[in-house]
Formats: sequence, structure tokens, C-alpha cells
Amino acid sequence: PMTLPDRFIDHNTQDAQYREAGLDATAIAATALHALGLEQGTQPLLKATIGPKA
Repeated sequence: PMTLPDRFIDHNTQDAQYREAGLDATAIAATALHALGLEQGTQPLLKATIGPKA
């Protein structure tokens, strides 16, 4: 599960706060890839697993 950390997040823009908490799009995608057993930077493997673009 991805949750807010149990610490104070400094006042900033929403995007910056999500990034600091590790809940921005990049972190979410990396966590999903890790859960699937794939690592960031394995795009050819991901495309081979999912199949060609329709």
C-alpha cells in the first residue's frame, strides 16, 4: 500500500508535496512496476509482456 508518511510534509504546492511524500506519478508507476516484478527502465520487457500497441 502507498500512504502518506507519518511525518510533517512542508508547505508547498500540491505537486511538490506529493513528490516529497513519494506519491507522485513517477513513484506510483515505479511501485506498480516493482509489484509486477519489473524494474524501471525495462520498457521493452513491459511492451513484450503486454503486447504491441493496437
